[in-house]
Amino acid sequence: MKKVGILFVAVGLIFSCTNVKESKEYKDLESQRDSLLALSSSSNTELAEMMAVISEVEANFDKIREAEKYLSTESTTTGEMNKNTKTRVEDNFKMISEILEKNKAQLAELNKKYKGSNAQVASLKNTIERLNQEMQERANRLTELQEELAKRDETITELSSNLTQLSEQSEAQSATIKQQDKALHTAYYVFGTSKELKDQKILSGGFLKSTKVLDDTFNKDYFLKIDIREVTEIPLYAKKAKVWSNHPDGTYEFVKGDDNNLTFHITDTQRFWSLSKYLIIEVS
Repeated sequence: MKKVGILFVAVGLIFSCTNVKESKEYKDLESQRDSLLALSSSSNTELAEMMAVISEVEANFDKIREAEKYLSTESTTTGEMNKNTKTRVEDNFKMISEILEKNKAQLAELNKKYKGSNAQVASLKNTIERLNQEMQERANRLTELQEELAKRDETITELSSNLTQLSEQSEAQSATIKQQDKALHTAYYVFGTSKELKDQKILSGGFLKSTKVLDDTFNKDYFLKIDIREVTEIPLYAKKAKVWSNHPDGTYEFVKGDDNNLTFHITDTQRFWSLSKYLIIEVS
C-alpha cells in the first residue's frame, strides 16, 4: 500500500508540471499503479478467504473438543454400555474423524496459499502453525480415546467372563451342596415277611438259629429310598411287626389303625436315623 501511495504522488507531480499523458514515463507509472491496485485487491480477497477458512477450522476444533469430553467421560465409566450409549460413542468417533479429514484438507490448502503469499498474508504464519499443531494433537487424542475405550471394553469382557465363571462355580457348588444335602437326608427302608427278607439276604437264621441282620450282604436295591424330612410314617399292612435294624429306643412306635393293621411312626427323626440309614421291619 505504501508503494501505491508513493506512485500516486509521483503521477500527480508529473501531471501538475506538464501535460505528459502521452509520455512514456507517465504510461509506465500509470501501468505500475494499476498493477499495485490489482495486487492489493487480490491480497485483500485472499486474506478474507483465508480468514474465513481459519474461522471454520477453529469452529470445527471446538466441536471436536466437546466430543472428546464426552468420549473421555465414557472411557472412565464402569459397567457395560447400553445400546444408546454405544451408538452415541460411535457417532462421536465418526464425527471427529470426518471433521479431522475436512480440517486436514483445509489446512493443506492454507499451507499452500501461505507459502506463495505476499507479506500481508504471511502475517498469519503463527495462526496457521498453531492450527497445524492442534490438528496433530486432535488426531493423537482420537487414537488415545479409541485405545481407552477398547481397554474398557476389554475390561468389561474380562469382568463378564469372570462373572460367568463365578456363576458357573456357584451353580456347581450349589448343585454339590444340594447333592450333599440330599444324601444327608436320604434313608432306606424295607418291610416284608421273614422269608422275603431272608430271600433278599437281609436277614439270616431259622430253626434253632437266631435271626440276625446281614449288613454286608443284603440286597440294597430291595430297599425303598426316602427323604427323612418328608417321611415319618410307613404303612405296614400287617397286624404284627418287628424292627431288626439298629435305632435308639423311644424314637419310634407302631400305631394300630381301625383295621388293626400297623403303621410305623418315627417320633424323633434326627435321633432315629443317627445310628443307621437302613430301616428293616419284619411283618407277619
